[in-house]
Amino acid sequence: METMRAQVVADRQAPLPSAEVVSKVLSQNSSNNTFLKNVGLSTPSSKSSQAREAALPVLHDHLEELKKKTAAAEEVLERTASLFDELQK
Repeated sequence: METMRAQVVADRQAPLPSAEVVSKVLSQNSSNNTFLKNVGLSTPSSKSSQAREAALPVLHDHLEELKKKTAAAEEVLERTASLFDELQK
């Protein structure tokens, strides 16, 4: 299970919750999903997996945009702090 988590992190995806990892492993290795149903976990459907995979590039692009905006805001903040320090002297 840890290898699945490591693979997800290495692929720049958010780490999966432990319950989701267990659910995926059990659903891949067993055709009997009684355990998953008893503990309240649903088996991952191919449609929801496909939808999540399709959303990943969009989320990645959004994350990159937010990183750029954050870097720009930090730069402005540093310049403002520097100007403020100069004015105090």
